[in-house]
Amino acid sequence: MPKSSEINLPPLPPGCHGIPKGTRYKQQFGVIVLVQDEPAQKALFEELKAQGRKCRVVNT
Repeated sequence: MPKSSEINLPPLPPGCHGIPKGTRYKQQFGVIVLVQDEPAQKALFEELKAQGRKCRVVNT
């Protein structure tokens, strides 16, 4: 997969603010763990946070 800086984009329309400084995409890696219910989700989240993990709660 090409890096975002390697993708040729069309020119910006007149009057726009220009290209943002830096990059807008940061490569990340993650794991999704499926649990049986919300209490199990909360317990696992708290356990992982206690281990110093960077976590996000997701409901689908």
